[in-house]
Amino acid sequence: MAVRYKLTKINDNITDSETVKYSVTTVSYGNVNLNDLAEQMSDASTFTYGDVKGMIENLTLMIAEALKDGNTVTIDGLGTFSVTAQPNRDVEIPSKIRAESIKLKSIGFKPSPKLKERLSDIEFTKMK
Repeated sequence: MAVRYKLTKINDNITDSETVKYSVTTVSYGNVNLNDLAEQMSDASTFTYGDVKGMIENLTLMIAEALKDGNTVTIDGLGTFSVTAQPNRDVEIPSKIRAESIKLKSIGFKPSPKLKERLSDIEFTKMK
């Protein structure tokens, strides 16, 4: 099955350019959740659904703990997870930023070259 996409017009509010530009937005067919993945992995292996689900849940806990400890987490063939941070408020003087004033912004994910390679033959189809 191909990945669906739609074109979205980009509004240029900065310049007076008459050139119309579009961006590509992918449109999901749905969501594959933990239960779906555990079932598929169980069907493709000798592990039970419960074993697989438990391992994935445990993996997410271990990734969270490693990130909390200041590490990045690399899963070969998948990619690398890392933490990004930001101050709680705008600060103009760097000396005023302390550990207490920093919060989690996001968890970054950089896909591995192997994962990108596995997706190299991905097909796209325009949404009607």
